[in-house]
Amino acid sequence: MKSALGLIEMLGFVGVTEAADAATKAAAVELSAVEQIDGGIISIRVLGDVGAVQAAVEAGVYAAQQVGTLVAHHVIPNPHEDLVDVFGLMKKTGEMDETDLESLPVYRLRQIARETPGVGIQGREISRANRAQLLSELHAAKRDQTDA
Repeated sequence: MKSALGLIEMLGFVGVTEAADAATKAAAVELSAVEQIDGGIISIRVLGDVGAVQAAVEAGVYAAQQVGTLVAHHVIPNPHEDLVDVFGLMKKTGEMDETDLESLPVYRLRQIARETPGVGIQGREISRANRAQLLSELHAAKRDQTDA
């Protein structure tokens, strides 16, 4: 698990896009989620080491305020396990359910296929695979892990 969680909430898509771009460029963090809350509020989550997440959130907030309305931002260093479980904040690749996989873009499915043990295709086959092939392979690998 990563050691920190960063949250930025913005009003509107442009601001949150700018925040996500600046945050991921500013530090070695993973953009974990972009979630539409309600009333035009969109939230992004970044994961990484505490210092990297703090730097990413600061950069994202600064950049986003130039083009949009900041609602809130916060960094949670080393979030408690219960918080992670209840809100599903920091799912590991192997913990993704089928709904999570179905909603991901193809480039992310390819990354997950490369990281998942037991996937039946490798290397360039993953690069050439379409969404249906990637989902099929990931589901098969998950079934094999569950059966073992």
